[in-house]
Amino acid sequence: MKKSLFALAALSAMAGTAHADVTLYGILDAGVAELTHAGNFSPTFVTGAVPTGVGNYYHSGTAVGMMNGGEKQTRWGIKGDEDLGDGNKAFFQLESAFSLGTGQLGTSGLSGAATNPTVLANGKTPGYAMVADTSLNNQLFGRNAFIGLSNNEYGAITFGRQNSLELDIITTTAGGYDPVNAQMFSPINFSGFYGGGGATDSARVDNAIKYAKEWGAVKLNAMYGLGGMTGSATTRSTGEFNLGYELNRFGVEFASQEARDTTGIAQDSTNGVVQATFFDLKSYTLALRYQVSNPLTLKAGYQYILKTGPSDVGALSQITQLYGYTIVPLGAVGSTASIFTGGAQQTNVFWFGGNYQLTQKWKLSAGFYDAVTKSENGVAPGADRYGSLLLDYDLSKRTNLYFGYMRDIKTGSATVVYTATQGASPYETFDTIGGGLVVRF
Repeated sequence: MKKSLFALAALSAMAGTAHADVTLYGILDAGVAELTHAGNFSPTFVTGAVPTGVGNYYHSGTAVGMMNGGEKQTRWGIKGDEDLGDGNKAFFQLESAFSLGTGQLGTSGLSGAATNPTVLANGKTPGYAMVADTSLNNQLFGRNAFIGLSNNEYGAITFGRQNSLELDIITTTAGGYDPVNAQMFSPINFSGFYGGGGATDSARVDNAIKYAKEWGAVKLNAMYGLGGMTGSATTRSTGEFNLGYELNRFGVEFASQEARDTTGIAQDSTNGVVQATFFDLKSYTLALRYQVSNPLTLKAGYQYILKTGPSDVGALSQITQLYGYTIVPLGAVGSTASIFTGGAQQTNVFWFGGNYQLTQKWKLSAGFYDAVTKSENGVAPGADRYGSLLLDYDLSKRTNLYFGYMRDIKTGSATVVYTATQGASPYETFDTIGGGLVVRF
């Protein structure tokens, strides 16, 4: 919905630009979910509820609570552009997420669930890395914050905090290549891809420069995130590439990413301090969609993820802050930082499903997701297999109801152990069920 900035007193200072078009927009998503073998709901966690990944729980049980967006993350944003003439434009976008249930910024990648009581060599008790992208940590504009210039012939260039190219493919390109495309009922949705789901901080890229160009159905995107570290231009940097082909009924997207000295963040027993593991990440994604008939669209995808030790260990001892989290740096007494030493950890992720428009108002989405970690280089094998269903009912063009269900079956090293008692059996089956209301403006 477009509004003049003169009607927004808090933003009136921005209203002086001539020939500018500014949009205030948002999505409000409120719902209730029940999770089995879960941690506590958190008002600041990305989805409110806590999906599970590989690791140990100290507290676990069935939890019922309000989601911070079961289908879409609750958000508000401002975007605008100015016509500069001769096919040129300047544009910007600022987007913030929050919890509809409490009004708090709802972008924390750490859930607040209890820690694993195992004591490490440094005397610390390790936290548990939940399935979330920890690059989100209560930034005011944590979802997007960028400006750019575009030209009708040469494309567009943007500067700032931006979605990874893989996140865009999964959630927004051509309606999203995730068949279920609901952040609480899909393992790849709110992180954009499995590698960002608690394992990395790669779903959004800080200090990024992005170039985008389209030639009819062909689209090209390239992004580089500046590391900003002393002594090396590549330390903590991210490079991404995307090539796609989009028609009305058919689309195919390929993307690659290389993140150097990136991190996985987990909780620490010390308030205000987190644990961070540094590593290099490479990932390659291929996704396809095909509209078989007017009501039926099929979607499928594959991602290969390779995690190895970090490239520049020496420079990492300088880091004491990550996305607003505090870490005790490498080499310091009581350090909460570590180096990934698992050799080369390979994960293969497959997904398949589709959307079926049952009637003008009812839509059914279904998806199967399979994430397998290979057994090699000392890495224990494990697998997560998810089945998801989502039913949408449109009350209007801007408002819909939804009901979703997801089952996660874990095997091998992916199983979760409840460690409050000795000799506890690993949990292998996890259910998420819930529903809610979405309003767009």
